[in-house]
Amino acid sequence: MIFSRRATVLGIAIEGKRMTVAAVSRAGDRLQLTKVFQASLTLDPFTDDPELVGREIRNHLDAASVHGNRCVVSVPPKLALTQQTELPELSGSDTDSFLRIQAEREFPFAPDDLSLSVSRYGVAGGSEYATIVAIPANHLTVLEKALRAANLRPLSVTIGTTSLVDPRIEQGTVAVLVRNDDVDLAIFAGGGVVALRSLEENVAADPEGKAIDPDMVLRQIRITLGQLPQDLRELVHSVKVYGPTDAVEPVLDELRDPLTRMGMSVETGVVDIEVHGAASAAAKRVSPSAIAVAAKRLSEQPCDLEFLPPRTSRFKSVAGRISSRSTLWLAGVTAAIVLGLGAAFFVQHWRLSSLEKEWETIEPIANETEALQQKVRTFRPWFDESPATMVILKKLTEAFPKEGAVWAKTLGIKDLSQTSCSGYAQTNRDWLKMLDRVRDTPGVEDLQVSQVQGGSPVQFTMSFRWNAGESDGS
Repeated sequence: MIFSRRATVLGIAIEGKRMTVAAVSRAGDRLQLTKVFQASLTLDPFTDDPELVGREIRNHLDAASVHGNRCVVSVPPKLALTQQTELPELSGSDTDSFLRIQAEREFPFAPDDLSLSVSRYGVAGGSEYATIVAIPANHLTVLEKALRAANLRPLSVTIGTTSLVDPRIEQGTVAVLVRNDDVDLAIFAGGGVVALRSLEENVAADPEGKAIDPDMVLRQIRITLGQLPQDLRELVHSVKVYGPTDAVEPVLDELRDPLTRMGMSVETGVVDIEVHGAASAAAKRVSPSAIAVAAKRLSEQPCDLEFLPPRTSRFKSVAGRISSRSTLWLAGVTAAIVLGLGAAFFVQHWRLSSLEKEWETIEPIANETEALQQKVRTFRPWFDESPATMVILKKLTEAFPKEGAVWAKTLGIKDLSQTSCSGYAQTNRDWLKMLDRVRDTPGVEDLQVSQVQGGSPVQFTMSFRWNAGESDGS
């Protein structure tokens, strides 16, 4: 194994408002865990003021006497949107274009508002697939500013669950990351990440008062496996449960028997890259994501999902501008053309002066016309000569929550009556509240839900018949 020259890397796992930090150093041919601790954050690292978040992170690092500024950050999968797609037989550049088009079509955000990462996988002699994972770019921007405010230099941002297992070595593995009150799930097969979920709302607090409901964890594993293509599902034969020892053991005991009956091996998960040190005992009491991402960075193993945009060094930027001989020849030709244009400038100078005077006369009118054109371009997609269509759109909009917990992806109105709508909701509770408001809207009849899938976010499709007479009370 070849180790990076970087002496120390801080692995930082941010899970909600809880932060785990692991300082991992290279000692000869071994990795040394020098410090690990966990702290609660009062601010949200993805939405609150970056300066204040950075100051809070720095205070925790100073209190724990953790030094070093290079860091690798693990973020929770609940921030991400995922989409699985089968890949057609295309060339490399065409495949990249196909994946970008799929992301633009499936995710309810503009492409520039997302940071995308793709994990490709497949079976020998079979179909090829890809998992597209997207995180809102504004979340990453706030996080990066907060880290720099804490005097940290982020080298990588990834999803911690995907760093626990190397998909190129371990085929067909379900990684279950258990913490005190939530669970993350990742499935690896065919050389990549085939499923990624956060089970926070589905597994919390079982009827017996346990922090994690093992029966719900088992049910979500079965559901996720059932959603995989048959040729990939047959590759999955092992389950590894990661996390603090006191949180893992109760869940592991409950999962072992039913999963064994399904023909799957069940064991406690251990980070693939061996890390030594006096702090290893403390590491058993915290989430292993921070240790895993730091160890991967030091051992120069690439993250399967990477969300931090690559940066070009200043030296490479300057070197890229240095011309070859052919470029120098082109520069000479360009210089000659510029000189000719300079001579032509003197001939045309008087003409340009007269045009500038004419422009000064018509500039106010042109600016006013441009402003009107901009307004037309802005509102043209929403213009409709049919009042009935606008009434349907207004009533449906009023049924959606104002805070943006539910958003529409597509809306179709046929014959000013038959209406269909599909979209996403952050949680199942938000979706059900919105559905009740639509059902109670005057004029909505024959409301039908044709599709509901996913956990966070929830994807839905519904349709109804609009009765204009009922909507106005007639």
